[in-house]
Amino acid sequence: MDFINANKRAFIISLTYVGFGTLSVCSISGSDFFYGDWAIFGLLITFPVTIISFGYRFAEANSFIPVLIIQFIMFVLTFILLSLIIKKDKSIK
Repeated sequence: MDFINANKRAFIISLTYVGFGTLSVCSISGSDFFYGDWAIFGLLITFPVTIISFGYRFAEANSFIPVLIIQFIMFVLTFILLSLIIKKDKSIK
């Protein structure tokens, strides 16, 4: 919990970015609740964190739980990476 409090900016950016990607992946099929043309643009913007989930969702269109697990792992990786980048940026100044 201290790690999250020390890196709030990285946490918020990661949560927003990966959350938008997750919503986009879960909205690409025609039967999805939030389906729309915006989902393609959302996938393009969040490509690095949604490519694996998109591939899984393309193969198994009705499976959401594995997509959420994959996206959670991507969130953790993104958060750690951003925390290191922001920490390095603070030490340079």
